[in-house]
Amino acid sequence: MKKLMTFLLAAILLIGAAPASQAQKNNIFTPKQAAANQLLGRIVGNWQVSHYVRQAGTNNLIETKGNTKFSKAFQGDYVHEQFNLSQPDGSSIQGESFIRYSDALDRYEYVQLDKRGKSIIMMVGKWSKKYDTLAFKPVRGEGQWSNKIDPNLQCLYIFKLDGTFMRLTRTFDKHGNCIIISQDHYSHPSVATL
Repeated sequence: MKKLMTFLLAAILLIGAAPASQAQKNNIFTPKQAAANQLLGRIVGNWQVSHYVRQAGTNNLIETKGNTKFSKAFQGDYVHEQFNLSQPDGSSIQGESFIRYSDALDRYEYVQLDKRGKSIIMMVGKWSKKYDTLAFKPVRGEGQWSNKIDPNLQCLYIFKLDGTFMRLTRTFDKHGNCIIISQDHYSHPSVATL
């Protein structure tokens, strides 16, 4: 009788746990989370990148090339960017960043992870369907990661009709003129032809 009760109790627990585990497997999202997941999915993949950065004191942009990989991380809650850019002197710059969506705050967040894996929110962003652009600006006030950051800084992910996108980092001078700091153009890796 004791074995039968143990078996029935285990069966009831398994049946009760099935809907919760099934929901986790099916990744049930709120409508906002589903839209954010779809948007962030547009940048997932391997990309060739042409990186243009503004030379100090001039309006000239220097071009470098490299590659970037955007992948889902931490059970799909983040998109992890890992990049490698060649420099004119032959060296390379490597780095990483993370983008996630906060359903509770209804915003996108550009984050870095500290040595303990804690998220440091660097910028917060909103999606503009009209312009097919995800626009980030620095965190200000409580939680601001640096008091030296330019409050006019903006980082825009602009999506193109051909499935590619660009990241534009810009600011504005005291007269309201737009100053481009850097541009990254992401394209699909080339296919070798004979």
